[in-house]
Amino acid sequence: MIRKAFYAALRRRSSGVFGTSLSHQQVRGIEGILDAFATHGDGRGKTLAYALATAYHETARRMVPVRETLAKDDETARRRLKHARYAQPEPPYGHCYYGRGQVQLTWKRNYRRSSKDAGVDLVRYPDKALDPVLGARILIKGLLDGRWNGKGFGIQHYLPDTGKDDLRNARRTVNITDKWDLIAGYYRSFLAAIEEAGGVPKRPLNSVPVPKPKQSESEESTTEAATPFTDKSVSPASGGVVLEALIKLLSRIFGGKS
Repeated sequence: MIRKAFYAALRRRSSGVFGTSLSHQQVRGIEGILDAFATHGDGRGKTLAYALATAYHETARRMVPVRETLAKDDETARRRLKHARYAQPEPPYGHCYYGRGQVQLTWKRNYRRSSKDAGVDLVRYPDKALDPVLGARILIKGLLDGRWNGKGFGIQHYLPDTGKDDLRNARRTVNITDKWDLIAGYYRSFLAAIEEAGGVPKRPLNSVPVPKPKQSESEESTTEAATPFTDKSVSPASGGVVLEALIKLLSRIFGGKS
């Protein structure tokens, strides 16, 4: 992916998403999703486009992980959230498992199921879902395996490589069919930008650690650091022989003199 071309496509007035400008925060959020997709995605432009469309909708265009109280801008939504069962404190830690992250993760069971991907116990530390790296990873992995879909179908089931996209039911990978038509429009916009930029991003080079060479025990025992001598032509033994011969020679030369 040529990211400069990707952002240029998103900034067009006719893009269908951001229009003529992108904030630093929005770019930072998009970059996090692109990087998470490069390391944890399936290499398909359709999946990446739907992930970006989901984040665009669920974060109210911010693209970074947010709490549900920030994503739900209207007062009616705020009142509904206040009385939602998933927004009430639960044992054993007394946390409320309302929406967090780019995908607005809700319900305690979903925090538990996503803990493995996050690499942290989200039931105990639910605010970790607000971490940009972890939040993007949860979004990508959840879309792929269909964990939020009652039928267990991932996004590829609804957006196949060949054949017609089922955008109405693709929304079931996140939240039944709520606002599916809006997300469908965002999906098409992001997909067009991805295709214009040359396709999905490749795996970041710095995501693969380069192993340091290891010395074997035999190498360690013969390493140069084990001896103070740096001139390999003269060993401790040969140095002693030369010195002894020199002393004998001097003795013969000067031995007859008192």
